[in-house]
Amino acid sequence: MNRATRHRPSRLAAEGRAAFTELLGRQVAALNRRDLDALVALYSPDAVLEFPASPVVRGREAIRSAFARFFADWEEEITLRQVAFGAAIVAAEGRVRGRHRTLHLKIPGRKAVPQRTYEHPFAAFLEIRRGLIRRHRVYYDTRDLVRQLLGGS
Repeated sequence: MNRATRHRPSRLAAEGRAAFTELLGRQVAALNRRDLDALVALYSPDAVLEFPASPVVRGREAIRSAFARFFADWEEEITLRQVAFGAAIVAAEGRVRGRHRTLHLKIPGRKAVPQRTYEHPFAAFLEIRRGLIRRHRVYYDTRDLVRQLLGGS
């Protein structure tokens, strides 16, 4: 094995890591700016989006619709804390701060309450193929989020 061959895998891994870092940075920036076009452009046409307590969303156009609805009701800011990389996956941990604009309107019999802010940790896993997000899975404690939004203990 010559010297160039030995170093090639680590160089490729570094290049992949840089590309994944750039893609994740663009995704978080688009989410925080609420830039639907920039966000959806990062997903492959056959991408899958999975969030807790929500149906699985399949395909870029369905993902566009899901994020458009999300942006209409939720205001969030994402902060990443840690990021790890695999062969074709990015794992990230962070915190979300936000508020829901219309929650009281969506629960039958619920009286209007002042908009409450919330904050919670999350973990996300993004599978990358050909420079685009192929699968995006997010995990967080939905019970804690609801508790914060409804003002319970």
